[in-house]
Amino acid sequence: MKLKLFIGLVVFSYLYTACDKVYEPVSIDKIRLVWNHDPATAISIGWDQLTGENPVVYYGTKDQGRKWKRYKLSQEPTREISHHNMNTKFCELSGLLPDKAYYFVIKDSEGVSERFWFKTAPDKPVPFTCILGGDTKSVEPSLSAGRSSNKMVAKLRPLFVVFCGDFTSDDATDPDHWALWLTDWFELTRTSDGRLFPIVPVQGNHESGEPGILNSIFNAHYQYENPENIYYSLSFGGNFFHMIILNSEIDEGGDQRQWLEEDLKKHKDFTFKLASYHKPFHPHTMGKRENIYQYHQWAYLFYEYGLDISLDADSHMSKITYPLKPDSINGYEGFIRDDINGTMYIGEGSWGAGYRVADDNKPWTLRSGSFNQFKWLQVFPETDKDPAHIDIRTVITSVRNSLRNNIPYVEGVSNLSEDDVFVIPQGIKLFSTEPYGDIITYPFTNRK
Repeated sequence: MKLKLFIGLVVFSYLYTACDKVYEPVSIDKIRLVWNHDPATAISIGWDQLTGENPVVYYGTKDQGRKWKRYKLSQEPTREISHHNMNTKFCELSGLLPDKAYYFVIKDSEGVSERFWFKTAPDKPVPFTCILGGDTKSVEPSLSAGRSSNKMVAKLRPLFVVFCGDFTSDDATDPDHWALWLTDWFELTRTSDGRLFPIVPVQGNHESGEPGILNSIFNAHYQYENPENIYYSLSFGGNFFHMIILNSEIDEGGDQRQWLEEDLKKHKDFTFKLASYHKPFHPHTMGKRENIYQYHQWAYLFYEYGLDISLDADSHMSKITYPLKPDSINGYEGFIRDDINGTMYIGEGSWGAGYRVADDNKPWTLRSGSFNQFKWLQVFPETDKDPAHIDIRTVITSVRNSLRNNIPYVEGVSNLSEDDVFVIPQGIKLFSTEPYGDIITYPFTNRK
């Protein structure tokens, strides 16, 4: 009896080991998810194929772990590109169900990846959270600061992240810098249960060396059959939430302005409309120049069609303004306060990049500050008790001491779960804007 039991354990051990070999990790890296079409029904999965051949994404709404044969759906890469020392594969999934968790693995000739998952956007108005920010660098101490912000993403579990340009230190032509950014993003923003968060990429001035780089790295959408025209828009929640991605690094007038006006007109009846671009019209630091031409091309369209919130970056600091109306004759630097119909401008970068002095406030500035940060939005549809509104928080992720060493504010922050993504986690450091506290609510008139 003991001999049979011993033999049985040996056989089981062999089969378990053999089975485990079948599921050796696949030779891929730098996985990223991108929203570039309909966030409720589609997503683009990108990765660097280090070795191995014939990769296939196996996926479905039921978690099958790494048992790839049990997933009901599969998709081969829809695009392949060898660039910046990476063998990039993109797999565009479509026909997905809205507001659903999808689990997936990537299998190739060498094995099967870990099991990851993501959530599609809703197709009707429901509450959600998102993170908006920009500006990282590839060298210390900015590199460590950016990693703190990345880790905070995993703790807060947003539906998606808008990254508002300037991904690396150079002009987007250094392969090592891109490999570093993508590796950090993959390793640090994913949660312990394997959730990955879609990124919405925006063109910045540090992508100027290759104007179409975001299409190569993120499969980003573009206009007029020209990959340098990286501007596009996304909608979800029915007519609840519309997001416009603009490009301040090419002509803001001409074709882009025409496209913007058509897009705003088409989506004017949405509950909330946001726009994101890299360079602010009027930076809140003296070290950055004004962008008057850009202001004239976009600001009046924002107001005419009721844009609610504008996100920018570039200046490496934090700012939130009152809702504003453009007025180039009577306004201060072209704006006057309009709490009822105005656009609220938030930004200005510093996800990881060294922050600048906030020394150029305006009469219509709510508050500005200097630290590494991003904006955390909680978006709520109308209910019987409350009107639709957006709660905006500025999350401080790190600061620097007198020796320029980073002091991170992420390690002591508690991790949110899927059931409590609207809870304010213990240990988080928020920037307070007195007398309103650490929440700025849009519409601004909805403040109690």
